[in-house]
Amino acid sequence: MAEYRRNKIRTAWHMVKGIENWPTAMGMRLRRKNPRLRLLAFRNGLNIACRGGTRDWDVVHELYFAGSYGRAMNFLKNLPGEPLVFDLGGNIGLFSLLAALTHPSARIHAYEPGPPNYQVFEMNCLANPSLARRIHLHKEAVGGQTRVADWFFDEFNPGGSGMFGSSGLKYQVQIRAFAEIISSMTSDIALAKIDIEGAEYEILTSIPPEFWQRIQAISLELHSDPAGKISPARFMEQMKQFGFKIEQESVITYFLHR
Repeated sequence: MAEYRRNKIRTAWHMVKGIENWPTAMGMRLRRKNPRLRLLAFRNGLNIACRGGTRDWDVVHELYFAGSYGRAMNFLKNLPGEPLVFDLGGNIGLFSLLAALTHPSARIHAYEPGPPNYQVFEMNCLANPSLARRIHLHKEAVGGQTRVADWFFDEFNPGGSGMFGSSGLKYQVQIRAFAEIISSMTSDIALAKIDIEGAEYEILTSIPPEFWQRIQAISLELHSDPAGKISPARFMEQMKQFGFKIEQESVITYFLHR
């Protein structure tokens, strides 16, 4: 109970310290079932729209306050030139915006297929025009093969939506092969964030090994294989064979780099 109270106090302090309109954020936390859209104005200039009644706030807390992509951002900020960043599984756009904020010349290609998430991502681009100029948002998912497929929207946990759900609103979305996307780029990828709810396994089995050489670093959230054919341990062993060094950040998140 004491630890729970400390966490509540810490979260409240983060809100006050980091968000100009912190009463709005506090209200979002206290009235969690209220589905109203809120716009949070951060003290560093970011403006982020969040959906009440969902886990959007958890995404903000994890990425902004808990620094869950800290290794990726530290890697990115020290790169020269105009590094190319991929955001696979863009959700509401916070990773892309943080990447643009971290490196003033980074070019970001974000992929988010689901209409409900894509709409909020678009809103967040409109709310951050100076950063959005370097973000190219694609209404597509990324997988092993180019095709049209069903995509299931989780209303409570929008970031957990994906092609391998079995309930929730269903949409037909465009999937693009990861190899096809890499081939279309004129430069190598400095950093790829991959959080695609299990589709990482079909990428692993479909992309030619030499394509991984065009990626310097990966921030990966590794799920279970929806097909049940490859274990997470086997997935990581394969990435080592492709030349990546692996640092575990949490139970299911990893930073891979050369």
